[in-house]
Amino acid sequence: MRTVRLYEPEELGLKNEIQLFEDGCRTEEKSGNYEWWYFDSRMNDGSKLVIVFYTKPVTSFSAKFRPAASLNYTAPDGTEIKEEVTSDLFSFCRAQCDNRIGESRFLGDLKHYEITFKNENVECSLNLQSSVPSWRPKSGHIYFGDKDFFAWLPSVPEGTVNGTLKTKDKTVTLEGTGYHDHNWGNKLMIFLMNDWYWGRARIGNYAVISSYIYAAKKDGYQPIPIFMLAKDGKILTKDAEKYLTYEEKDYVKDPYTKRYVAHTLVYDYHDSDIHYRITYRKGNEDVERQTMKDIVGKPAAAMFYLLRFRGSYHRMTGTAILEKFNEKNEVTERIESPAMWEQMCFRPDRIKNPQ
Repeated sequence: MRTVRLYEPEELGLKNEIQLFEDGCRTEEKSGNYEWWYFDSRMNDGSKLVIVFYTKPVTSFSAKFRPAASLNYTAPDGTEIKEEVTSDLFSFCRAQCDNRIGESRFLGDLKHYEITFKNENVECSLNLQSSVPSWRPKSGHIYFGDKDFFAWLPSVPEGTVNGTLKTKDKTVTLEGTGYHDHNWGNKLMIFLMNDWYWGRARIGNYAVISSYIYAAKKDGYQPIPIFMLAKDGKILTKDAEKYLTYEEKDYVKDPYTKRYVAHTLVYDYHDSDIHYRITYRKGNEDVERQTMKDIVGKPAAAMFYLLRFRGSYHRMTGTAILEKFNEKNEVTERIESPAMWEQMCFRPDRIKNPQ
């Protein structure tokens, strides 16, 4: 069984302070490599928007870049707009985040971003201004053994968003809070991981990013805890591996993905200075659910099933509850807020018939 761990910055020649190039293109056109730039937001009117730029499909075994950008907008009344852009005209900058796919662009400098998505049906233009400094857990690189890695950089853990979304019928003004991260690796995730829960939330004057990743069964489902809590733009937390305890409970089998979904997630962070607990409780709204056949199509899904890959994706909403404790373990602050989080699975269920 391989060791699974987050590398320290100095092991990879990185600084503790995040550099501009870290949000630039980090991969080559090589089989196994993948990369994407992700943005999501919750608007003041209750609508939700997700935009992602990819160098190629994350399930692709091909070396060649096949860029695409996707947009998923959910209006306050639940109406959805799902669009995609592909183009042979593209560029990915290595010095900073500056990605172009056709007429769509993702440009930023760790503090301010301009995001444009455009095709024949939709034109979306956004400004994202960071209110929490760029952050990563240690180097941001999770190594599975000595060579295979998955990297993650929350370039904008929390920020303010404004912009417009234009369709053929109307123009919508967008204002709210947003988030941007950057992901890349050198071996397909289906070979490295079993599943994860990931979420973020704005809770009063706090911002939280939380994730719990499980390595594949061959690596003993080794967990990788990730947790960041900021207040008024200042990051409060230290090393999640040392100070975080985590619990999943209240499992329900989803009728579409056929996965067991924990309807309650608890992240309890306690170091020598602070003690906070973040609890996610699932509501009734499922923003997006996909199985392997939705992700790669039925013919390719059949091949993946033969290889025992059981991919599914479930983005959900509910309530995030923040509790602050004093030295006597008494709750001194409690805040609730709407939140959005996800379950990503690559293989058969890690949890079998939970009680």
